[in-house]
Amino acid sequence: MNNNFLIGMPDHRAIEKYFTIPPPPDGSANPVTIEQLHKSMGNTVATDPRTWVYTFSIPTSRTSRDPGYAEAALAIPVPGTTISYFATIKHGTAWVQPHHSSFRGLRDYEGFHPPREAIMAAFTTYQGDVVLFLPLSNGEKTVYLKGSQNAKEDVIIGVGRNDGFLKVDGKVVVVVAKDVEEAVEEAFYWAKRIGEDGRIMDIEEEAERGGGDDPWNDSLKYCTWNSLGRELTDKRIVNAVNDLYDSKIEVQTVIIDDNWQSLDNNGRDSFGHRWTDFEADKIAFPRGLKGLVEDIKRSNRGVKHVAVWHGILGYWNGVSPNGWISRNYKLRNVGNESIYVVDKSDIGRFYDDFYKFLSNQGITAVKADTQCLLDERLPSADKGELFPAYLSAWRNAASKYFGTRAISCMSLVPQILFTNHLSPSLPKFTLRNSDDFFPHTPNSHPWHIFANAHNAVLTARLNVTPDWDMFQTRHEWAGYHAAARCISGGPVYITDDVGSHDISIVKKVTARSKTGAMVTLRPNGKARSSEFFVGFGEKRPLRVSNTASISGYDIGLLGTFDLDGGRERADMIPVREIVGDEVITTLGGETQVVKEFGVFSHHTKKVQIVKSSGYVKMNVVKGGWDVVAVCPIVPVRIDGGRGEVSVGVFGLLEQISGAAGMSEVKIAGGNSTVRVGAELKALGIFGIYANYSDPSRYGKIRQVTIGGQDVPERFWTIGRGKQYGEITVDVQSAWDYLRLDDRWDLWVWVHLAV
Repeated sequence: MNNNFLIGMPDHRAIEKYFTIPPPPDGSANPVTIEQLHKSMGNTVATDPRTWVYTFSIPTSRTSRDPGYAEAALAIPVPGTTISYFATIKHGTAWVQPHHSSFRGLRDYEGFHPPREAIMAAFTTYQGDVVLFLPLSNGEKTVYLKGSQNAKEDVIIGVGRNDGFLKVDGKVVVVVAKDVEEAVEEAFYWAKRIGEDGRIMDIEEEAERGGGDDPWNDSLKYCTWNSLGRELTDKRIVNAVNDLYDSKIEVQTVIIDDNWQSLDNNGRDSFGHRWTDFEADKIAFPRGLKGLVEDIKRSNRGVKHVAVWHGILGYWNGVSPNGWISRNYKLRNVGNESIYVVDKSDIGRFYDDFYKFLSNQGITAVKADTQCLLDERLPSADKGELFPAYLSAWRNAASKYFGTRAISCMSLVPQILFTNHLSPSLPKFTLRNSDDFFPHTPNSHPWHIFANAHNAVLTARLNVTPDWDMFQTRHEWAGYHAAARCISGGPVYITDDVGSHDISIVKKVTARSKTGAMVTLRPNGKARSSEFFVGFGEKRPLRVSNTASISGYDIGLLGTFDLDGGRERADMIPVREIVGDEVITTLGGETQVVKEFGVFSHHTKKVQIVKSSGYVKMNVVKGGWDVVAVCPIVPVRIDGGRGEVSVGVFGLLEQISGAAGMSEVKIAGGNSTVRVGAELKALGIFGIYANYSDPSRYGKIRQVTIGGQDVPERFWTIGRGKQYGEITVDVQSAWDYLRLDDRWDLWVWVHLAV
């Protein structure tokens, strides 16, 4: 056992205030064992939050074709202590979704009765504590939570399924913490460290393989799925990309979705079809994938990457027993005569060969879909062998040939999440975070954002880049979806119909880099809901928060989204909900606690100045949204400490996530000048805020430079009246006027005369 961790007898002072362990009905030994976990902090033991691991045994099946099952009553709420719960539950076999208790309050709380299996559940208590349950799964076993079928009985039940050949332990991490964020963070800390044999492993939390994100995630992408559907041909795809470029929408990645592959005609629809050959369908793509990639890039030189879709088992119904693949790789029939998959003995070679083939065709990224079929279509006798083998083979080949340019889709399955996407030592792939974008289903759009924001409470702790799915720029809900994608921290994809685009939406989500490339401005945090126990049915505006961390200058981002299409609402949101309890900055020449924040609204283009203990007012109209950037106001002493200038930096003002358009911020004072600088990722309208302790000195700018070159005065503005303190620089226009190019840096400096 590693000395950094301690395991001891249960400390019931915390957990037994809220939950008790039900005794077995027959009086036998309790099937659930409990151990408390402690982090050591030097020579002391951390006492908060408090964490336990609940363990119960899951046997093998008595038959070779069926899984082994076990249920164990884990906890009964102490009466009068639980107010409500929030759970992440299964949605079909591929996805998860949020679920909330129907009522809140000591009198009204109805107990834990989720309609589907829960893979995480959090309970809020009358004292303000949160109790969180996180079951742990892997490729051979699945553990989840359920409630009693008796509506009058309130009990949390652990359910385990064993698809392996040996008895295994089902484990559930239980945390008592002050809030959901702390509880989930603590639970995943231990989920990464608890080994199958019960030992605690030591890992480096920040040791991400590959050094973090690929710049691929910061470029605009186009996917064929909603745009072209399944009717794919080389000409239709090239024409669609040409149309985007003709419309000045210069995507850098093209994703060729479902139905490019060579398939048999088994079954009545695509769900019965099977894959025959690595090569693309010869009728629809007579020049193959290589010819398609060449044609796309020949016409549209801004395209850097072409990706292809495929199913994890090959296609929706696996691999054909009569094609080229069947003649070169060993197949296994799983469960019935129609489903064939590559056997465990060949799956590593198969994936390596397939991705090598794609790479040789000019494909530089992949979308591996239908991953839930490993759980849904494989019988237990095959699952114990094939599930972990497929996950490992895909992960290794994707990393080898495409780095982190791989999308894991239809994979919100606990066995997959805890095997391929948990450890920071594994490749950091992109993970689809919810069910699909459905452009023609009006009531799906608010739910899509709500589900993504709440699913991210769990997925944000995984070693992934979250993917909130594609959207269309010419659509009734285009701005709504665009705002959610911008704040999400994930990639931005569009799937526009040919000839149907809204360039104003594109300009809100992208900017031009100094090389002229169209880039997205992605926050480096992972967005999630900031109101965990408010259900969709309550129809309150959804709050989604994230952070743009810029070299020690963190800007909070908060999006609000109308959910019910009702009247306009005003929401008062605590600043601390957006930026945290205490923000410390070292900018301005000294270390200090931030006492004021500047709040810039993308919708109104107005600035509010609020205290750290204050509130941000946000108005949300019917079907509407807004995103605010909350930046620290840094006091800078001048005149030997006799005066002060308070400075905030907002970033790019025209883009929804423009605060993420900076890579570094510097603020420095002097006797006669305060210098405010930012290194930008792209061109646009740059905004700062400056407030003088002596208002008579306000409005004097000594110099503005871009790339070290002086900017003429006509390219900056100084706010007056209601816009007092707001200073903007038109970096795009100044860059063009000065005829700068990528040889110059993108440092913008504003020298305030004081």
